[in-house]
Amino acid sequence: MVQRKHLTETVIPMMYTRVKDDIQMKMQLAERVGITCDTWTSLSTQSYMTVTSHYIDNEWRLASYVLQTTEVTSSHTAANLAEMLTGAIQTWGLTSKQPAVVTDNAANMVCAVEIKQLMHVGCFAHTLNLASQAGLKIPAVSRLLARVRRIAAFFHRSTTASYILKEKQKLLQLPAHKLTLDVVTRWNSALDMLERFLEQQPAISATLLSQDVRRNEKDLCTLTEEDVTTAEDLVWVLKPMKEATLVMSEDKQPILSVIAPLLALLQDAFTPSLEDSAVVRDLKAAVKNNLGTRYVFFFFFLLYVPFFSFSVVGVSDHIP
Repeated sequence: MVQRKHLTETVIPMMYTRVKDDIQMKMQLAERVGITCDTWTSLSTQSYMTVTSHYIDNEWRLASYVLQTTEVTSSHTAANLAEMLTGAIQTWGLTSKQPAVVTDNAANMVCAVEIKQLMHVGCFAHTLNLASQAGLKIPAVSRLLARVRRIAAFFHRSTTASYILKEKQKLLQLPAHKLTLDVVTRWNSALDMLERFLEQQPAISATLLSQDVRRNEKDLCTLTEEDVTTAEDLVWVLKPMKEATLVMSEDKQPILSVIAPLLALLQDAFTPSLEDSAVVRDLKAAVKNNLGTRYVFFFFFLLYVPFFSFSVVGVSDHIP
């Protein structure tokens, strides 16, 4: 029977050393190695930094390894994060590989990479979220989302309204779906909330007009026909951003080369046109302008920097 002390002090360290040596040997054979780096907080509120490597092997397969997850005991300043990142690069013998580093767009992470004069690429999935959030913060859009959110929240907390909604869904032959609430950190949840609201709009209106509901709620929020039309326009105009987000999140190993075509398609999709309503024009302009402030170097980079491959989304893959 193996004792705990022998397992923790001998067996596991030997296994770790063997696996580490094998990974280091494989990475040394690669021409270039890319790194994704992210800081995150566990459920017990402990902060960690995880570093993952990415390279193309001799068989032209993209290989990825989670190299280490280290507790961040100091403040999350750029200088402290830079030292932790440098320590990981040196520990794994990657200094000579001139690693490019993918992180989210947080200022301290970006600055940490720049301090060490490494090439930095912002996580494209995070960039899509930031650009979308810029569009959703347009005053007219923000107000509409607030009204829809208030209605959805009412149905979540009112058992009477929830019951009557189910009855109206059966009567109108609509799917028996609950209303969706958005989440601040995930832009596409706002789109999901709008889509679900529009799907259930006839049942929602019928429920809100019910005497049983209005008897207990005097200040019910409803949408005008103009609001509904605007919501439909927003769902339509945001579809390309949702499709781009799905492309990035569904691909287990997305690489840098996907950014250029997706970015070009999005820039075209979010170019305002004369046929757009004022709200749609403002949203498109906000998204396009936000995207335009990022990856300014991108096409120059593809033309003049020696070839290498690294993940553009993996910074969040390891968050529990």
